[in-house]
This record gives sequence, C-alpha cells and structure tokens, in this order.
Amino acid sequence: MTTPQPRPLLTRDDLPLDAIAEICRRWGVREMAIDPSQTRPPPNPFPFMPDDNPFRSIDLYLIVDFGPGEYHWGCKKHHMDVIEDLYTLLDRHVWIEDKGILEMNIADGSAWAQKEMDGREVIYTAE
Repeated sequence: MTTPQPRPLLTRDDLPLDAIAEICRRWGVREMAIDPSQTRPPPNPFPFMPDDNPFRSIDLYLIVDFGPGEYHWGCKKHHMDVIEDLYTLLDRHVWIEDKGILEMNIADGSAWAQKEMDGREVIYTAE
C-alpha cells in the first residue's frame, strides 16, 4: 500500500470565482469564505479509514452562510448540493462548515470558532 502524497490546499488564486458565484446563487448561499486556519491532515490520520475516503484528502475548507433555516444532522438545506457542485467544478474534495454553527459556538465562548471567523477570506457575498 502506498501513502498518498498530500497536495497543497487550494487558495483564492486557484479558484474560478465566477463559476463559484453561480453555484452560490443557484443554491441560495449568502456568503462563502475560505477558512485558511485549516490545514490538510496527515496522509493517514485514522488507520481504520480506507485509503479512498474523501475526508482524507480535503483540498478546500469553506465557511458558508446559507441564511436562516433548520439544521438537519448539522447541515442546512442545499449543503450537500453545494459540495457536489464544487466537487464537479474543481475536481477536488471540499469541506463546508456552516457559518451559523460557528456563530453558535462563538456565542458559547469558543476561541477556535472565533479564530476561524476572524481569519476567513470571503470569496462570495450575495448582492
């Protein structure tokens, strides 16, 4: 078994921002931002996880504001649709963290959530 070679995380300069904006408009995203505080995990952080598990090769961490709505299993409506469209567009694995969940953690005094919110780099805002 070979150990996968890590790729660098994507940055704003790597992204087709116009195409991402279209995805955001399609699914009602109010804001999308890159979370530069995240880093790629080691090639095999969990020995029990299969080599082809997509969570082992996240290429882009995003913070997304879907606006008001109910959560279902930690996600809001269209969360998975946005991930699927971004994967199709970029051919890379994307992880989305909901901005509303970060805000709830900040309200509870979470320093890590505040750090992510303060460091985010906004790449789309609804007009």
